Amino acid sequence: MAHPPSDPPLEPPPREQRAGDREDPRSDAPHPPRSPFNILEETAFEAAQPWRLSDDLPLGLYLVDARSGRVLYANPRFFQLWHIEPLEESCRRGEGLHATVLQHCLPAVADGESFLRRYASLGDDVSLEPREDEVVLSDGRTLQRFCSAIRDAHGTAGCWLNVFKDVTDRKRTQHALQRTELNFRKLIESAPEGICVHRNQRYVYVNPAMLTSLRYERASDLIGRHVLELIHPDDREMVTQRVKNIIATGQPAPPQQMRSLRSDGTWFYSETVALALEFDGEPSVLVLGRDITERKQVEAQLLQADRMVMMGTLAAGVGHEINNPLTYVLSNLVLAGEEVDQLTQELEQHAPALAAARGWRSRLNELKELLTEAHSGADRVRTIVRDLKVLSRQGEERRTAVDVREVIEFSIKMSLHEVRSRARLVKQYEPVPAVYADGARLGQVFLNLLVNAAQAIPEGNAQGSEIAVRVRHDASGRVAVEVSDTGTGIAPEVLPRIFEPFYTTKPVGAGTGLGLSICHSIVRDMGGELTVRTELGRGSTFTVLLPAVPSAPLAKAPSPAPLEKRRAHILVIDDEPGVGRAVARMLGPQHTATVVDSGQQALERLLAGESFDAIFCDLMMPGVSGMDLYERLGELRPELTSRFIFMTGGTYTPRARTFLATIPNGWLEKPFDAQQLLRLLAQTLRD
Repeated sequence: MAHPPSDPPLEPPPREQRAGDREDPRSDAPHPPRSPFNILEETAFEAAQPWRLSDDLPLGLYLVDARSGRVLYANPRFFQLWHIEPLEESCRRGEGLHATVLQHCLPAVADGESFLRRYASLGDDVSLEPREDEVVLSDGRTLQRFCSAIRDAHGTAGCWLNVFKDVTDRKRTQHALQRTELNFRKLIESAPEGICVHRNQRYVYVNPAMLTSLRYERASDLIGRHVLELIHPDDREMVTQRVKNIIATGQPAPPQQMRSLRSDGTWFYSETVALALEFDGEPSVLVLGRDITERKQVEAQLLQADRMVMMGTLAAGVGHEINNPLTYVLSNLVLAGEEVDQLTQELEQHAPALAAARGWRSRLNELKELLTEAHSGADRVRTIVRDLKVLSRQGEERRTAVDVREVIEFSIKMSLHEVRSRARLVKQYEPVPAVYADGARLGQVFLNLLVNAAQAIPEGNAQGSEIAVRVRHDASGRVAVEVSDTGTGIAPEVLPRIFEPFYTTKPVGAGTGLGLSICHSIVRDMGGELTVRTELGRGSTFTVLLPAVPSAPLAKAPSPAPLEKRRAHILVIDDEPGVGRAVARMLGPQHTATVVDSGQQALERLLAGESFDAIFCDLMMPGVSGMDLYERLGELRPELTSRFIFMTGGTYTPRARTFLATIPNGWLEKPFDAQQLLRLLAQTLRD
């Protein structure tokens, strides 16, 4: 569409002379003279008549003379597209002008100025090359135009053909696809999980989350790099095989954990899924990954906790099984030693010469030494078992006022073999207040620090190396425990990461990298701090700072109660016959002891009416336990419950711990000696 040329428009020819009309050959009317321009115009109109075969096309055709601006042809679809049907008749008669059509089309256009600029000109300044453009109408429709010049014999534009097509639906579909593509891009760009695409194992796309995980600033830092460069060497074969399988089968790869390399040289755990897709028209692999470092840390800590619970349960069970025979071993050794002393004394009084002549005195002294050594060894076993009880409480959080010196002594005993093989141990303890902590967990911290200190010292020079443990009152009012070593020290580049989970400088299989991380968490949860000072080649000092319990001195042991002198009838219940007999011997001739080896047997005798002044009862027994017996008698003979004294080789079940915490009765922890037993008996008899 264009403005007519600069020449003044000619009036359309008279009706009888208009091109396309048939002349009556019989008419004798004279023909008026015609100018050359009239002849050209009529010739163009006649040439346009074959276009009428396009009346039924779904495209809008519009043919206009380049010289006069006269509309040579426009099919019905053209008028429908522009909603200018009233002009169709005049254009069909050859009376339509391009300028008139433009004026009628202008109200339907959204941008009139741009419309006139593109569609009005038909002059010589217009390029003869075909062109294509679009026009947006006010009602929201979009028309696509293809415009081409029809040249005359001289190569100039005789007329212009315009073809219009309604592409509204197509444009809407394109816009919808563009919006969808934009939305998907925003979705991928803002996804919290890392997403990347690689082709031939080289990155072609990386989203911001992946950049953040890998600690890169720009995608260009990764595009083009080989994916295996960022995979741990131990995982590269697995990744290569996964990619091959994806490409070969077209099937997605299931979730897989692997280690990836950050830009700062650190490794982190990621879990990825991968699938084949076409990206930029070429086969590629899409990878979705998430950083699971924190999850691995939690899993490792839970695993460590499970191991400690299992170890604690095992320690409690072993302790219980050891404590039962240990009770009568220690008791019998004491009684045997006392019997040897008695025999020695009687020989000295009644037959000193015979004892000397036969060597009985020396033999009895040697026997006493053997019994003393055996008792010392059994007592050492008792100490070890008591220390194992600390592990049996690893699964629970029990914070009380704790003397750190006692806890550190336990940890030293547990690590003594490791420490002595590497260095001399030096201890410096100052008087300090108690701390509010879980003794078992705190012992785990000290044990780990001691073992780490020993392993930091090369073997072969134990006398020339030193591990020092110091307990002091910090200037801030907190209790400080220092574990120092004269080992190799910690390298400056390693120091910032020593408390990170899974970080270790030990060889594969020699450490998990969890020890210091767990220690740090335990101390932090107790409201304390774990810090380190180190000098390469000189050694390291780890300091545990814990808040002191304000004005809470450690409880002193109560004064022992005086022994009861009156004779008593006592029932002893234990499924270990040796324990029952040992208790009876400890009671001595002063009291009368009845020993039974099951809770069921004791229940039957007590319900039958037998009465006892005191009842020593094992807490854990098969069948009817001591707890069951106590509760049954509480219903049937409640007057007897106050006479119970419980014996336990280890309260390693929640029920047993709760039971002992709620009853008013006293209890003995195996192995016990005669003095402990008689004092508790005296207290029970008085009460």
